Amino acid sequence: MKKLLFVIPYLVEGGAERALSNITIHFPADWDIDILVNDDTIVDYLFKGNIITLGIRGEAKTDSVVFQFRAFLKRVNKLRSLKNTENYVACISFLDSANVANICTGNRHCKTIISVRTSLKQSAKRPQYKYIVNPLARMLYNMADKVVAVSEGVRDELITTFRLKDQNIITIENGYNLADLQSQAQKELVYKEKVNLDSKRIIVTTGRLSEEKGQWHLIRAFTEVIKKMPDVLLVVIGSGEMEGYLKRLARLCGMERNIYFTGHVSNPYQYLYKAEIFVLPSMREGFPNALAEAVCVGVPCISTDFRAGARELLAPAMDVQGSGVDRVVEAEYGILTPLCSGRQYQDLQEPLEAAERYLAEAMIKLLIDDEKRNKYREKSKIRRESLKIETMINRWIEVIES
Repeated sequence: MKKLLFVIPYLVEGGAERALSNITIHFPADWDIDILVNDDTIVDYLFKGNIITLGIRGEAKTDSVVFQFRAFLKRVNKLRSLKNTENYVACISFLDSANVANICTGNRHCKTIISVRTSLKQSAKRPQYKYIVNPLARMLYNMADKVVAVSEGVRDELITTFRLKDQNIITIENGYNLADLQSQAQKELVYKEKVNLDSKRIIVTTGRLSEEKGQWHLIRAFTEVIKKMPDVLLVVIGSGEMEGYLKRLARLCGMERNIYFTGHVSNPYQYLYKAEIFVLPSMREGFPNALAEAVCVGVPCISTDFRAGARELLAPAMDVQGSGVDRVVEAEYGILTPLCSGRQYQDLQEPLEAAERYLAEAMIKLLIDDEKRNKYREKSKIRRESLKIETMINRWIEVIES
């Protein structure tokens, strides 16, 4: 029996956490899997294997430097012990704090494989990345046996900006169980506002309600959609620190009846299945799970052009490091719109910025054109075939055994 150790701070929310869940569940039965987490009392996702906990009780995903440093020290000590005694073939870490601990505890007893899930360059706006994570990545990431980037955009950034060795980096996108997603999507949807949802055309966006996801730009753009099509409902799936601001903005815009905030839901695919359009207004991503899952369900997709991941999913012919689009671009598998500013608006008298107008234009264009919408629905179904979890698991095994 071959043994693997995965390391991730939590199995709560988040794209990296969901990706790790999918990987463990679909790994071959002849692999024995351990998963090291901070806290085993808060687990949102299914997994296969044994949970090992650091026993750190505290707020999940807090940015507190003191909390993160304490967790890092405990993780390093535990990893040293596990690597020395458990005969793992490899230790695979997800997210940057786990990656640093994985590298610092060495590869004497097993391979160190780190997975980079986001754009470190774009994350540099956050102080902890600018002053801690990114300098450590430059110093340490070349010491890993293998670096797995979640998208070609992230891989290119690691080589050009962080000077990692290109021969040491491989791209493995997130994989999905297409049959399971379709099964979940077609389950009967239970919700309080059944009449409201059933009587309107639906646009869906999913993701953590946080600064990098840019949902307030979508809400502002949606005001233009409602002017032309008052029967459209925007369904916002997710929870997070921006929830209060987003709900307040919806009220200020007079769209309380046109925007439905679901909070966190365990099965977002039911909403996607009912949607006419999926929209991702993100400011930055490594690989956008929400967009990929919408593609897998077969929804026509619109995304802002944050490049890493969005172009690879919807416009694979485009250069991932080329200039951002400056208009609505009807790409091969979906529509790209310019990146929004990231500015958070409080005054409703301020006009829509240009990128928000392009986002509104793209939504209206798909809603009024049945032929175009059906074309992109079929394109999503074609694109999802390359996202099968079985393909990605085989690539992970190749990396581990190479």
